[in-house]
Amino acid sequence: MHGDDFLLKDTHGLELEIERHCVGLKLDSTDEYQVHQFIGEMLQNMERLKEAAGKGDRTARAKVELFGMVVLMHRANVKAFGPEYIANINVLAKQESAWVAFAKAMWSELESRNLDNE
Repeated sequence: MHGDDFLLKDTHGLELEIERHCVGLKLDSTDEYQVHQFIGEMLQNMERLKEAAGKGDRTARAKVELFGMVVLMHRANVKAFGPEYIANINVLAKQESAWVAFAKAMWSELESRNLDNE
């Protein structure tokens, strides 16, 4: 049980950091269009943004960190609830609303890119 308590605390901390990064980037996690634009930019330009972050670009660094936290949150939820948690993601929206917005946008973007490649 101790591990579950730690995981729950960890996801709350990640959600808080996701929200803080959104504020710093002036990104409204409740605005579906902004979130989709951010995810699209990250998937399209990740290497360029990582390089810019490595050279001291604070905005690029914040974007890369935010994207990384979204991925970490996904991994934590898979560990806690199993991969099928995605089917019930709206339940998590009450506790992890910012992350859920990014997760939905990421899956939508990845799905549309995969369909284009078939």
